[in-house]
Amino acid sequence: MKKTLAITLTLGVTFGATATLAAAIDPETDRQQMVDFFKAKNPKIAMDAYVNGAYIYSADAMAQWEAAEEFPPYLDAIDSGEQLYTADKAVFEKCFGTDVTKIRPKYPMFDEATQKVVTLESSINKCRTDAGLKPYKLKEGDIANVSGYLAYQARGAKIDVKIESEGARKAYEDGRKSYITPTGQFGLSCAKCHTYNAGRNARADTLSPNIGHTSHFPVFRAGAQKLTTLHHRYLGCHENMRAEPFEAQSDQYKNLEFFQAYVSNGLEINGPGYRK
Repeated sequence: MKKTLAITLTLGVTFGATATLAAAIDPETDRQQMVDFFKAKNPKIAMDAYVNGAYIYSADAMAQWEAAEEFPPYLDAIDSGEQLYTADKAVFEKCFGTDVTKIRPKYPMFDEATQKVVTLESSINKCRTDAGLKPYKLKEGDIANVSGYLAYQARGAKIDVKIESEGARKAYEDGRKSYITPTGQFGLSCAKCHTYNAGRNARADTLSPNIGHTSHFPVFRAGAQKLTTLHHRYLGCHENMRAEPFEAQSDQYKNLEFFQAYVSNGLEINGPGYRK
């Protein structure tokens, strides 16, 4: 109990840090505190299970999800993504190489040349525009299907986000700040729901944990019957919080993805995921 309390208090200090204190943040220490917090909060849940999101909190929900995964409803979207990728294969291979299993694990990453975070979806569109092709629309549709195809090909690979420069650390801290800062009419933060209250219900939905959150995107939403990207989910969350959302693939959302992916280092990619 004392160990659990100590971890909780330590995390509380870390996530309540002011901008001045944030300058001293070590990302790896920060990540380990997050992992320790979730281990202490739910000691019976194996860390590698966190890739399954909110389903880990209910045996019944997990059974229903496993049944849905026997005949995944997102297979048509993956097929569409493969067709789109194959149609412009020569272009994509110049950008990403010939091994499609190695593309998704590279992202998100910090580009030292531009001093910005680069996501898979932003790289897909840059690859297209550099070759004179039209970019895909962001959030859903073709961009989500191609991303989903590449995620499916990379299943089992480990998330391994690198922070090896001051610029990358600042991007991590910016994403972390977005995660912990209350916003919107309800005064909520991402951390309020997805760290401190993960596993609890918000209306009819169980709040998913921050750990592993990026592992299963893009996600097939049963209600929408299509794949949607992680940044589309960020937009939806901000709207639910009655906050002004940022644009998909904005620096704010890229940095938030960078932060979330880094704290999930070591977990397996298992996208695309299925969610109700």
